[in-house]
Amino acid sequence: MSPRKSALTTTIRDVAARVNVSPMTVSRVLNGVNSVRPETKLRVEEAIRELGYTPAQPQRTDTQRRISHTLALIMPSITIPFFNKVAHGVETAAETYGYRVIISSTQGENAREQRSLRDFVHRRVDGVIVAPCNDLSCSAIEQFTQFNIPLVLVDREIAALNLDVVQADNVHAASMLTHHLIKQGHKRIGFISTDNRISTSRDRMYGYRAALDVAGIPFDSSLVYEEFVIKDDNGYPMAHKLLTRPDRPTAVVAGNYLMLMGFVQACADLRIRIPDDIAVASFDDIEFSSVLCPFFTVIDLPAVQMGIYAAERLMQIIRNPESKSVHRKLGTNLIVRRSCGNLTHDIYLHEHYPFRQLV
Repeated sequence: MSPRKSALTTTIRDVAARVNVSPMTVSRVLNGVNSVRPETKLRVEEAIRELGYTPAQPQRTDTQRRISHTLALIMPSITIPFFNKVAHGVETAAETYGYRVIISSTQGENAREQRSLRDFVHRRVDGVIVAPCNDLSCSAIEQFTQFNIPLVLVDREIAALNLDVVQADNVHAASMLTHHLIKQGHKRIGFISTDNRISTSRDRMYGYRAALDVAGIPFDSSLVYEEFVIKDDNGYPMAHKLLTRPDRPTAVVAGNYLMLMGFVQACADLRIRIPDDIAVASFDDIEFSSVLCPFFTVIDLPAVQMGIYAAERLMQIIRNPESKSVHRKLGTNLIVRRSCGNLTHDIYLHEHYPFRQLV
């Protein structure tokens, strides 16, 4: 198959041409008709697998969409605490409607994501919630929507697609986090984050830069490290590079949980003390952040709520496919702890609002 041609756009004629048979013969194999010779059947099945052919599904009515009572959730990872919370929210909401949820992990790989989307077409799920790998997910998701299966994006958006999105207000959150460090007297503030092809990473970078700009602190690109990260230990190299600079920053914003873990490990290896030698603030209030010394200052993301809203919105689309798409941005909380300086107790600065809906 041509590398330009997606598995979702492969036609029955492509399969027929591969094995030099008629499209009718391919159709008979797909429908289990016994009149096809065994050797021909094997060749057709092999071509279907090689081309990744997905038979087109007829447009389904609302009644047919509810037959399976199954939703699908596609996430970058099932090991990251944030996405576990999102999944919990999705399952909680789905259960109230009598639906079950199938979860697929892409490991941040676009090819896995495309296979999952193709698989859920075959499974005839009633709707899909996707946290896209990155901007390169655009093509596969756009092609998936042609099957008329309701879809909602969660946590991450793809600007080129006019789809329903539920996410946190990451720009405002990153701005709050950076502003807090600035208030502590820091002017050299580093930033480590994951792939800038992910909308949340770009939004957090924008919020970080906006806070610096408001404070009159020039942006220093040499203090910023952005790389693709999906495994727990991959934040370490970036943190190590930043911490071994001769003019290392006095504080760091870690773009997510993986970045924070890599940063803490690098500090331990280099015998750099938090917060005595360097301050750090991050995103997502994972369970152990409030009990491990030095207690991390974090943005508490509404992950469970995101999952709930995404599932509820999906159910609305299933019941009313013609409804106009909406974009919900949920508010966040800044929780100040000891990783930014000596405190006698934790301080919760509530910057939370239900949501902003951008139509």
